[in-house]
Amino acid sequence: MTEATGSLWEAIIPPAPPFAPLDGAVTADVVIVGAGFLGLSAALHAAMAGLDVVLLESHQPGFGASGRNTGFVVPSLKASIGPADVVRAMGETHADRLLRLVAGSGAEVFGLIARHGIDCGAVQNGWLQPAHSRQAEAALQGRLPRLLQAGVDADWLDRDALAARTGIAGLHGGIRIASGGQITPLAYARGLARAAVAAGVRLRGDSPVTALIPDGAGWRLSTPGGQVRARRVLMTTNALIGDLLPDLRASVIPARVFQIATQVMPESLRRSLLPDMAPVADTRRHTFALRWSPDGRLVTGGMVPPLPGRMALARQQFARRLMRLVPGLPPIRADYAWTGVIAGTLDFLPRMMRLAPGLEAAIGCNGRGVALTTALGRKLGPWLAGRIPDDDFVLPVTAARPVPFRRITGLGPDLILPVWSARDAFEARFR
Repeated sequence: MTEATGSLWEAIIPPAPPFAPLDGAVTADVVIVGAGFLGLSAALHAAMAGLDVVLLESHQPGFGASGRNTGFVVPSLKASIGPADVVRAMGETHADRLLRLVAGSGAEVFGLIARHGIDCGAVQNGWLQPAHSRQAEAALQGRLPRLLQAGVDADWLDRDALAARTGIAGLHGGIRIASGGQITPLAYARGLARAAVAAGVRLRGDSPVTALIPDGAGWRLSTPGGQVRARRVLMTTNALIGDLLPDLRASVIPARVFQIATQVMPESLRRSLLPDMAPVADTRRHTFALRWSPDGRLVTGGMVPPLPGRMALARQQFARRLMRLVPGLPPIRADYAWTGVIAGTLDFLPRMMRLAPGLEAAIGCNGRGVALTTALGRKLGPWLAGRIPDDDFVLPVTAARPVPFRRITGLGPDLILPVWSARDAFEARFR
């Protein structure tokens, strides 16, 4: 059975009946491995495109990063990535497709929630990105026209407007993306799972793939309880690929992220701090992110140095950071703390890889999992059904591209954290 993750989301939503493991031998048009947001959206849309889909999950839907993240719906790539960077990475045609996909990804999430009646605490009151320094404020102002050009529904908020919308004094100006918002991520994953099953997907939980081998014109996947034969396989595991496909594992940089949720806060504070429930994520290299949970707790998080007792350190570190950056809070108690692993790439862009004929992988969310993966899954469905040729797909379909010096690079996010934090503090104080 799937073990508990310790997340707030597990505690505040009703338990879900588990999906039974794969039992015996079955066949399908396509097998999707990994029931996070990407796998669930892809499976749902593949079934809607007429395919017979089996979706295998090693635990239960949303167990990995999808069900553990902060639940921000962000219709934007990383702040450091502009349209010109995307063009350099993948050419004008694919860059335009990806930027338009991202621009519409917030509407995609909330539209899917409405169409399928998913109860997941969805609030679409925008996503706020204040600058942490004057230099970052100028950079964001320069980025806004590029976002508008890409079709993102964004506008500029000066310091006074951001202070009014957040209840946090002393912020620099920043960007509001109106189509963004927040969800309860584990509830969203479970809702997507129900929608996928209703569309005909055969979802099997507690079914880790132990072997994946060519089988005639397709593939055979083995689990502890059975086998699936299919002509096509899509891997949507992101950072939790394990040792099944070494080339795929070597193509991403895993980064461990921690979250905490405070005690339930007084109603008076909820009326003044983030009163619209629009989540905030600033421009620090070690991003400061903040939101309300549906039950009135503040949720924040980030990275923690690779020291003993990291979970306890996360509780202490993020409580102190919250008290420092949001004056006027009562003493913070971290009632919940949990962790997950995200998949990064060197250029902060997603990948669509063909590992062998009929074996593909979509990977590399870079912390933009909710909106990007949902929207990408809608494109993957008809692509898997052959309705979209490779040349017309939103991402270039490439071979696996292992990250150079991955053993060292994989430690990079942890090792560089003190440098990031020091630079963030210096810039916020002196610039």
